[in-house]
Amino acid sequence: MDNKYIKYSVEDFAQDLNFIKWVNNGIGHRDWVNFIHENPDLAKDIESAKQIVNALGYGSNDLQEGEVYESYMKIESLFAEHHKHKLTFSFKQFMKYAAFLALILSIGVAIPYLYFYRNSDKYTVIANSISTNNETRLILSGRGEILLKQKLSDIRFNAADNQIEVGNDSIISSSNLDKNAMAQVIIPYGKRSNILLSDGTKVWLNAGSKLIFPQKFSGKERKVFLKGEAYFDVFKSKETTFIVSTDKMNVSVHGTQFNVRDNDSDNELEVVLVEGSVSLKETSVMNMLSSEIKLKPNQKAVYSKTDEKTSIESNVDVAKYISWKEGLLEFDKENILSVFKKLSKFYNISFVAQSSVELNNKISGKLDLKESLQDVLKVISDVAPVSFRIEHDKVFVDTRLNYLPIL
Repeated sequence: MDNKYIKYSVEDFAQDLNFIKWVNNGIGHRDWVNFIHENPDLAKDIESAKQIVNALGYGSNDLQEGEVYESYMKIESLFAEHHKHKLTFSFKQFMKYAAFLALILSIGVAIPYLYFYRNSDKYTVIANSISTNNETRLILSGRGEILLKQKLSDIRFNAADNQIEVGNDSIISSSNLDKNAMAQVIIPYGKRSNILLSDGTKVWLNAGSKLIFPQKFSGKERKVFLKGEAYFDVFKSKETTFIVSTDKMNVSVHGTQFNVRDNDSDNELEVVLVEGSVSLKETSVMNMLSSEIKLKPNQKAVYSKTDEKTSIESNVDVAKYISWKEGLLEFDKENILSVFKKLSKFYNISFVAQSSVELNNKISGKLDLKESLQDVLKVISDVAPVSFRIEHDKVFVDTRLNYLPIL
């Protein structure tokens, strides 16, 4: 048995391809029995992982990589919530939520996220994107978690040299990147990351986003899982298709550039194509027979999670959708509420508006997000009838009665 299993947690076992094949089909049974005998301290974790695999369920005798990835997503989301609240989480509770999550994913039910609530009679919290964890997290299966303090982290999976690098520092150097092992990058609000995948694909990961992917691609598909927003510059390959999978949609390409936005706080999934071509296919079991939708450059597809329909818009100004990756925020006749939501994520701060503030007022312009929050708010107050005051992790927005618009 590989020595890496000695360091495995319950989560690691439950998403390991060889472990799942043993649980489902008994492949490598003697090796696993010997391993447990030699490592009795891991027996309890292995038994828990076996129950998780059985609870999530796999119908195929020949488990595919995509199923492992999706299992990982389910498991990780539960444990992330566990760590977030720092609670003692019993296995019985985990199984209950795992079964519930599996049911939700199987029938394609979207759980609405309530991001407006009344704070008092005078003020309303309109954008609340505070991250309790202020560091980017690089999680490698079987190798633990690496915390990155940089505001803009740079992560490279170098297949040629068989190493993973962060900035100018080599983190892992081995004879081979693990083909069946997953990697995960979790970005808190207020930070971003640039990632070079093992196939040469470049990914810009926005604040408040998460990307799950194999450390080294194999097979006919290069599949990654996204929650949040990312810009992809996909390495061209005629032999293998690159797939970006979200909760509701798969975006398939061979080599192109595009932006995907799928945030929990939005009721829409958005894909903007810069160059090349992409095809979109719903992932819901209820929509397996739906036809693919193909995009051309400068087109935007918006999938409504409410009515499960996709609309296409042509001749869009792609710059305003992708400027965030350069540290800029462009908007053209966009309501101020939408601008506040985006700034909340970029600066990891909550916006609280006076009840008299007209949140549907539309503004246009460009903000340099490399500037301080105070400087950015000053630019907005010059073009909108609002004033700001910052208190700790909140920005209070008030109506400015003496406002004179700039002509």
